[in-house]
Amino acid sequence: MLHLFSSSCLLLLLLPLFFILFKVAAPLSRSKSRGYSLPPGPPPLPIVGNLLKLSRLPHISLLRLSQHYGSLIHLKLGHVPTVIASSKEAATEILKTQDLFFCSRPQTISGSKFSYGGLDIAFSPFNDHWKQLRKFTNAEIFSTARVQSFRSIREEEAGILMNTIKRDSANGKLINLSEMALCLFNNITFREVFGKRISADGECGSSPHHDMVMEVVALMGGFNVSDFFPSFGWVDFLTGNRLKLRRSFRQMDALFEKEIEERLKTIHSHGRSQHQDFLDVLLLCQVERDPNLGFLLSRDEIKALLVDMFFGGTATTAVTVVWGMTELMRNKSTMKKAQREVRQAAGDKGRVEEDDLKHLHYLKMVIKETLRLHPASPLLGPHECLKDTQINGFDIPAKTRVIVNFTAVGRDPRWWEEPEIFKPERFENNSIGYKGNHLEFIPFGSGRRTCPGMALGLASVEIAFANLLYSFDWSLPEGMEEEDVDMGEHFGISVSKKRPLILMADSKI
Repeated sequence: MLHLFSSSCLLLLLLPLFFILFKVAAPLSRSKSRGYSLPPGPPPLPIVGNLLKLSRLPHISLLRLSQHYGSLIHLKLGHVPTVIASSKEAATEILKTQDLFFCSRPQTISGSKFSYGGLDIAFSPFNDHWKQLRKFTNAEIFSTARVQSFRSIREEEAGILMNTIKRDSANGKLINLSEMALCLFNNITFREVFGKRISADGECGSSPHHDMVMEVVALMGGFNVSDFFPSFGWVDFLTGNRLKLRRSFRQMDALFEKEIEERLKTIHSHGRSQHQDFLDVLLLCQVERDPNLGFLLSRDEIKALLVDMFFGGTATTAVTVVWGMTELMRNKSTMKKAQREVRQAAGDKGRVEEDDLKHLHYLKMVIKETLRLHPASPLLGPHECLKDTQINGFDIPAKTRVIVNFTAVGRDPRWWEEPEIFKPERFENNSIGYKGNHLEFIPFGSGRRTCPGMALGLASVEIAFANLLYSFDWSLPEGMEEEDVDMGEHFGISVSKKRPLILMADSKI
């Protein structure tokens, strides 16, 4: 889902100009909806449609609209017909029953730019190229064996973070957990992808790539006028959006080019390492045809896949740990219960190892509840309908953009008792998992477009979360109470805390 809300004022300023141009585009737009029985929704305004119905938090705006119009609503976002699904039943139709009709992605300006023209897994439309890439990455990149091969990286980086927090807290410093979490997962991902850390040895304070990561994440979820008014692409040049997009892309591309060139020089001088990181695997596919892929990878295809790994493994995992710790700071009894379990499992070892995670049943429930109440991507990646079809008796024309609002699904009182309350115990004694088999709980999506890096991301989240609870007793800064904890959200391709989580840490190791 795109970041519509910040440009509402811009749209209002441009309305007179749009009105003139709309005289040409409107007849075609109206003709496309004739003869269809579309889902209900708010009446659209001329030109802008329902864009102004969306606030700075569109997942919340859409939740409220669904409460008024129903679990399947039709919106006109500019010139783009869009259907919002806000229930388990509607999500089941889109992601499971009719998955083959809804498994493509609409092309957006930022998505196309950062995916090198739709060459990756996340933003690519559904086609034979995507199917081959997905088969290859499932076998070679995100397999169980590959996830396990990076165990030592996750444990080492978690240990470095604990040492950094311990040192800073001993010096009387408050802990900016939002910044440190991003640094942790940036280091983990950089080592998995490129085989090296980006922070100084023994440090995990703030990532050197923090600003670049945050800007790219914001732009991936950002608003471009031409995404909703295809004839008005020049407006994005006037607003500076295209310039910002190009600048961030060049910065990201330069980073990838630097790492690729350095690795190629190493391979030329010393040969390939036996301990392959993701870049080694991808570069090998430039010269050898992988049986799961069926074609040689180009440089741009390699970089497009690096985008998915680098940004998918950094921002979403960091916000999950931060939201989880935020909720625990507001629920002391839950915090104590989780800490008691972790400390009992790890004993006197001085750290939590991945072998201990299988004993941490309550912590796993805490993480599930965090993802239910604060999903990293509350609006699942947009789908595009490939052919005319129907859901619940309503027509969904081909080319309609379809979005599942997991915030609405995950807070549906029909499936979740007291859905606004943070209560990990709700996952006790049931089989609800992450794989998309239970459509009331789909933080990673479901069907063909399920997040392929789910297991890799969860492994990092669990080891980080467990060590934070094992190593420290946490408290709010002096003068703050539980009710003072800010729960404001910042919407982008992942939804983070609007303000960083600042805490005090008392070392227990």
